[in-house]
Amino acid sequence: MELLKIAGSLILSLIISLLTIPSIVRVAKSKRLCEKPHDRHIHHGSVPTLGGCAIFGAFLTTLFIFAGNSACFIPYFAAACIILFFTGIKDDILIIAPITKLAGQIAAALVLCGAGDIRITSMQGLFNIQELPYVPSLIVSIVLVVAIINAFNLIDGIDGLAGLLSVVSTLLFSVWFWGEGNEAVCIASASFVGAVIGFLRYNLFSKSNKIFMGDTGAQIVGLFCVFLAIMFIEGNNTVSAKDIIIGSPAVAFAIMAVPTFDVLRVMFLRIVLKRPIFQPDNIHIHYKLLELGLSHIKADLILAVFNILFAIAVYIAAKCIYINRLGLIMILVLMVAFHIPQLIINHRRKKLKQ
Repeated sequence: MELLKIAGSLILSLIISLLTIPSIVRVAKSKRLCEKPHDRHIHHGSVPTLGGCAIFGAFLTTLFIFAGNSACFIPYFAAACIILFFTGIKDDILIIAPITKLAGQIAAALVLCGAGDIRITSMQGLFNIQELPYVPSLIVSIVLVVAIINAFNLIDGIDGLAGLLSVVSTLLFSVWFWGEGNEAVCIASASFVGAVIGFLRYNLFSKSNKIFMGDTGAQIVGLFCVFLAIMFIEGNNTVSAKDIIIGSPAVAFAIMAVPTFDVLRVMFLRIVLKRPIFQPDNIHIHYKLLELGLSHIKADLILAVFNILFAIAVYIAAKCIYINRLGLIMILVLMVAFHIPQLIINHRRKKLKQ
């Protein structure tokens, strides 16, 4: 594996992202393409929402320069990315109907999983299911792609969170791909990480050029993470893998635990509380951390570190615990962990009343 190519893709992607964002901010402000404060907004003033343009451009440009046609997945992934880019950019500028956005996500999933044949072919014992026939495999894969895209979209509620979690997930997946000698995926991961880090520099640490990734960026980071997850699960389903991880679907879920479990938890709570499932509210885990008085960066770091530790723990546990039992343990641990901020909030409220 050529380390120089991987390092070069990371550096070039980072440079492109860093250089393009100030121009995007200037254009967005001059054309008034900014998000205005609303009742759930925790910022003052209008902020451009076109950070996804920089991520998209830096990522794909660098990917094609360093990987080109070296892997069969690149054209299909790029095509899916382009579909999400155009639906996302329209939503960031004009706001489109949820059904239109969903149609774009399904179209991207069809290109990736159908045309590109990047799909889940085995559940590896999850729910006692092994190999999947083509049609169920395609359906499961499309549902997974759409679900993870929306999970990262919904976790993008505070500065830096979706970007940082996507970098964490990418790096964790890349450890395995590096060990397997998969150069193309490692180059793609390096290109992605460079693009997102460039965005995070302005999203978290800049006042004059502050920018949000918007739906465009959130959908693209979600697509890349679910792409890595599928490649990871399928890679562990082949006898040619050097380091086969038993129960890889559970490990893949753990690597993306914060965004994926948070969206499941929020949907469940909305159903229990008899609220509209798709109506925005403040019950996401990141809002609870802000309610505790944490800054955006501290909340980001807490969730990122938790995600890393949880993924490592699940990776170790997968070696000795059957996948269905491991899945149940994971859900219970996540339920307890995600409820802790609310317990602290309730305790503080009781003390104030006394």
